[in-house]
Amino acid sequence: MSSFDRAAGSAFCFPNQQNSEFCARAAALRDLIKTEAAKEENRGATSLKAVEAMREAGLYWLLVPEALGGSDTGVSEITALAEEVASADSSTGWSLAAQSIATMVAATFCSDAHVERMFGGARLPVMSATYAPTGKAVRSGDNYTGSGRYSFGSGISHADWVSSAFVLQEGGKPVLQEDGQPRVVGAFLPADRVNILGNWDVVGMEATGSFDYEVPEQTFPLDWTFNQYWTEPMRQSKAATIGTLVAVCAGHVGVALGVARRSLHEAAHSASLKKRLYATASIADTPTFKIDFIRNEALFQAARARTYDLLAKVDRKADANQPLTDGEIQQIRQVTTWTHQVCRDATLLAYSSVSSSLRRPSILARNAMDAAVAGQHFIVNDMTMIDAAPAIIDQWADESAQSVGGLW
Repeated sequence: MSSFDRAAGSAFCFPNQQNSEFCARAAALRDLIKTEAAKEENRGATSLKAVEAMREAGLYWLLVPEALGGSDTGVSEITALAEEVASADSSTGWSLAAQSIATMVAATFCSDAHVERMFGGARLPVMSATYAPTGKAVRSGDNYTGSGRYSFGSGISHADWVSSAFVLQEGGKPVLQEDGQPRVVGAFLPADRVNILGNWDVVGMEATGSFDYEVPEQTFPLDWTFNQYWTEPMRQSKAATIGTLVAVCAGHVGVALGVARRSLHEAAHSASLKKRLYATASIADTPTFKIDFIRNEALFQAARARTYDLLAKVDRKADANQPLTDGEIQQIRQVTTWTHQVCRDATLLAYSSVSSSLRRPSILARNAMDAAVAGQHFIVNDMTMIDAAPAIIDQWADESAQSVGGLW
């Protein structure tokens, strides 16, 4: 049995954590997630049966403080969990990662009163969030009145609370901060106070259910809101120490790794069984497949190792309650974009290397589109490389770079 066969059927977690409890829980749900994802009725949103199983397994609250019922794990754990679930179904892994981050934001940045409101019930909540400030709000005493329309509410159809971003207005103009930027607040509202618009008709990541939604004009207390720039954590956790941006990167890079891992497995397995017209050997025995596959597999392994190496260092800093430097954050942004690009290329190679993969149902065809979509996220683009370049170039220019161990 190949390493990919083993990986496809069991938890294949990050280095030095092969016995990760949450990866094991996710692996136990693998057959359920795959079966539910294949059902026609679940093409537009994550299966509620899969959602309930993941809730029962405690998979949404890895980054939530323990005092609120979460696990307060390091970010390596959320990456490994997203990789494991996405290798079963990319959309399920995406919505799990996105909602885990949204729930962490609620637990970390909201007021004590609102946290008690959201987390104080008998059942831990699951959140959905969008971060683009496309809404507007005005303040009146201890309340805001706001409204707006938003896109990409991943998992919103099964969320308990929904966060939206509002640009504060005064006299019909945005309220500006000292740095000249508009003042933006986020607000977690009960899911029944937003209108899902039902327009999620897409070609990739179909089952994430990332519907547009509307917040109709309504009034909500100040203590329902939080600083949308995530600079004022209200309670301590590892995620609060390392920052929301890094947590978002960790979740989404796990999804990319899971999609590529499943695709390489499917391609290797299928190529070992199929022959081209007039061929005497399988596709896997052809020189073209061998060289293409082995190059992409090596890049996948390198990107995966680099990702988990950096995240392990992030976790060590979080354990020591030490914030990341700007240079360290830029390296996370660099590796997130690079790993997405490597995984996209590996997934496309897997799709194109095996015939008849265009017919539904086809995990290779679905993954090819999902990998392309994953690479279009706001944290994954060439600007992340450009932004990261000065800090990384300076690090290489430093004299310590001449010696082993001189780079982070």
